Amino acid sequence: MPPMWFKMIKVLVLLFALFTTGTNAQAQVQQQQQQPQQQSTPAPHIRRPPSDTFVFPGSEKRYLNVSNSSQCGDEPNQESKSFCTQVDNYPDLSALKQKLAGKFARFFNDELQPQDVSARVGTADDEVFLCRTNRRILYPKKGLKADNSWQLIVNDEEFKQGIQIEECEEKDLPCGYAENFPQRYKPVCRQHFVMRNLASIPNSGQLDVVQDVFKIPSCCKCVLVKNL
Repeated sequence: MPPMWFKMIKVLVLLFALFTTGTNAQAQVQQQQQQPQQQSTPAPHIRRPPSDTFVFPGSEKRYLNVSNSSQCGDEPNQESKSFCTQVDNYPDLSALKQKLAGKFARFFNDELQPQDVSARVGTADDEVFLCRTNRRILYPKKGLKADNSWQLIVNDEEFKQGIQIEECEEKDLPCGYAENFPQRYKPVCRQHFVMRNLASIPNSGQLDVVQDVFKIPSCCKCVLVKNL
């Protein structure tokens, strides 16, 4: 039988172990309570331009909407049916100055060529035109391309592209003296176009200048449509 003092030592060791375990557990609980809760930080919102805009270099916050509608400015009297001479939010082309003055220099001159043979010769005083037209010179900032989509055109104070157009005043309406034509035919005024390359601004991507084909109203002709 072990002596009494040996049993007392075993009891003291057991009590010390129990006391130490409880103290460590309490310390861990207090540490967890004092530790600040980590909150998940949401990812920063990145503003991206819409699919129908382009970003100007050096200014990521500036966007320009370029849709398929004409979106001409506030001076409708200077517009044509195919071109806009005033455009809202027209871009600053100063970043393209070197490229415009170099590669695209041939587009900017004041030599306006007539777009139709009838514009190159004089007309007799006794001639009567069957379709009324409006002929003028424009410096458009937006125009109708060959694929019938609208695109910005380079035209500012330094780089000018002038075009001469002739548009029907009464497109798709009967020609003059319609009663004198055979009854089986209907005379109608039709707008005719020629295609011309102009320096323009792409509708997507960074600000740049490219060469594209635009529809130039050249003359208004009276055509005979056979009645069904």
